[in-house]
Amino acid sequence: IANSELHDLEGMTGAEIKALPEHDINRGHLISMDRFSLLAVLAAREAMRQAGLSCDEGNAHRFGATVGVGFTGSYATEQTYRSLLLGSAIRAELFTGVKVMPSAASVHLSLSLGLRGPVFGVTSACASANHAIASAVDQIKLGRADVMVSGGSDAPFAWGVLKA
Repeated sequence: IANSELHDLEGMTGAEIKALPEHDINRGHLISMDRFSLLAVLAAREAMRQAGLSCDEGNAHRFGATVGVGFTGSYATEQTYRSLLLGSAIRAELFTGVKVMPSAASVHLSLSLGLRGPVFGVTSACASANHAIASAVDQIKLGRADVMVSGGSDAPFAWGVLKA
């Protein structure tokens, strides 16, 4: 793992994404995202592109998203702990709460793609992505959406998570 903050941990395995693809996500959205949300948005954009799907004002209410997460906002949480407990900060950064919400990835995905149908996060440990996909199927079966973008996203490469 190339992350310099994790260099003192032994026996680590993981599939670190060292370089993200180029993207046009504006800074205003980026500052309110933890890495797991960014990865979900980039993957969803690629999935929509590969599927040849596009969401516009005419069909946005028929497109939705469910994203399963296990460790929500671990990097933002750790940075907050460090700044409050080890540093001189007296309060958390403005977007910390938004970054760590279980629904953060699905909300950012919805904002990025313009989805206006059912949008929610699913959190059920290691089965989160599976439950998100099953929930997406249910939304389609129930007639609430025609298209659901679904899957899972986690980015638990924070010192406190891996040390545990």
